[in-house]
Amino acid sequence: MSENGEKRHWVLTQVSLVVKGADLRPAEITSFLGVEPTGVREPGPSRWSRPGEVDGEWGVDCGSDVSRDFHEQLDTILSTAESKRAELVRLAEQGYEVIVGIYGFAGNDCSLTLHPEELRRLALLGFPLRVAANMNER
Repeated sequence: MSENGEKRHWVLTQVSLVVKGADLRPAEITSFLGVEPTGVREPGPSRWSRPGEVDGEWGVDCGSDVSRDFHEQLDTILSTAESKRAELVRLAEQGYEVIVGIYGFAGNDCSLTLHPEELRRLALLGFPLRVAANMNER
């Protein structure tokens, strides 16, 4: 409950920086960026991916294990991406897809707000922002 007695509706989020590609070699991306990923997937079919999805993935996630605050999660990922922007641009120029992702589990009447400064930082990075919501109750 909020201070005025209204029921709060929370969104459980995870923010990520992902590099994808058909010929992606996770160890090479790790070495090139100098950042340890929180998850990798070699190219090829996977039971965890959508049908037809075969790109390899390298990613850094920030979720509730780091903070339950969405804005802190986003700041962590944006700071990582900003510090490695030149390297990420080179990867994009080589044909890899570089994405900032927001994933969340949300209940009824939930909202997720991006602050103007966060939008500015995302725009300056120049990489796509993907937002995916799962409306299952948590």
